Amino acid sequence: MKWLATLFFLFLPCAALASPDLGTYQDIEDVRVYRDHQKKGIWYLTPALPAIAKGGDQAPDYGLDIYRYLGRKGTGDQALFWVKGVLSVGIVRDRDPKVPGRIRKVLKAKGVASPRLRSMPVAGAHVRLLFADQSQTWTQGSRWGAERLVLPLDGRMAEVLWDAVHAGQTLVSFAVEERLTGLRWVDGQWQEAETFASWTLPIELDIKTYPEKFRRTDLGGRMARGYTGLDVFCFDFLEELDDNLYAKIVEEAISTAGRALVEEITFKENSDFRTRIEFKLAKDLDQPYRVRITRILKDGRREVGEWSEKRGETMLDVTAYREPEEQSGDEAQAPE
Repeated sequence: MKWLATLFFLFLPCAALASPDLGTYQDIEDVRVYRDHQKKGIWYLTPALPAIAKGGDQAPDYGLDIYRYLGRKGTGDQALFWVKGVLSVGIVRDRDPKVPGRIRKVLKAKGVASPRLRSMPVAGAHVRLLFADQSQTWTQGSRWGAERLVLPLDGRMAEVLWDAVHAGQTLVSFAVEERLTGLRWVDGQWQEAETFASWTLPIELDIKTYPEKFRRTDLGGRMARGYTGLDVFCFDFLEELDDNLYAKIVEEAISTAGRALVEEITFKENSDFRTRIEFKLAKDLDQPYRVRITRILKDGRREVGEWSEKRGETMLDVTAYREPEEQSGDEAQAPE
């Protein structure tokens, strides 16, 4: 008969199960806690506030990269010029491990004999990273956790943010709105209900203290010294240039005595737009290296490109840009 008991439990009405009473709460240690609708000793903690992640050196985990590209006759895009920006921010949601103990102590002082703490049920989250009129927004049907956020910026926004950073202004913010579920006592009975918890986090971009986190890079620039590595950029996914593209495989080959050394990297939708290849041997920039690009489409097809030669470039951009005539007037003009 165990299966009957299991079925009976599964079909119990919502009010018979443990659930927060959205009408009864306390604000303790900057945390809102809701009491259970039946068991007065059970309290539910709302999710922890978001904060900027920190690296091993305790520096904030953010970065602003500005990229400029000027087309060249040899690559067939001589009329093309653009500026793009990428703002990246690491977010964490860690609660001080001492906070739950302090909350329990306060609840005891308020007359709760043996308070027990649980996590508040979350039905969904709405997350936004905002800058001026640019934003990256997404939703998910559960509690939102920590992650690294990447916001692409067009040329105008990239330059505005770069100037704002140098002026010491903060124009970037991060916002989370979560839908919390529970019960409310209405007309003499418990009814399913929900409430919202919202947080806004300003992002202080401090170039004076952390200048290494702000970079301006000219892609396709030439150098005259030997190198052991190659920085590779791919903006196809960040700029959503091709809806059918699943992955882009980039192969780089340098000639050595007797054979060629080949290194391979893969870009996908959720991968970093920038990566570095370290060759096992030093390479003289007077000698060319070869590049081959393979496109993997979402329907499984592979489009293998031809090998092409590059010479003297330590920053390789493999983005499949649209034709120059499709660019707007400001983007299609080279700088004076």
